[in-house]
Amino acid sequence: MAWSDVLKAIIPIVVAALAWLLGQVASFSDRLTKIEGQMPALITKEGTPTDSPISAERRQILKEQLMTHINELQVKVRLLEERERIAKGNK
Repeated sequence: MAWSDVLKAIIPIVVAALAWLLGQVASFSDRLTKIEGQMPALITKEGTPTDSPISAERRQILKEQLMTHINELQVKVRLLEERERIAKGNK
């Protein structure tokens, strides 16, 4: 078998592989563009970060839990102060 025969057999395979590869790159580019379009903008044009809907929701839940805890602690402090005031009054 001569080299020319080998090249004649390989060239169509290489061309088909390159065509397939270019098709895959184009498909990947389309998919990437679609995914980027669906993502929320996490950084504004000015460069400041914004909240994603998930992190904003979690932060709101955490804020509500902290406010509840703070209110409970304030009530406990008032009760302790009242007990101390009553205890001083009885002496």
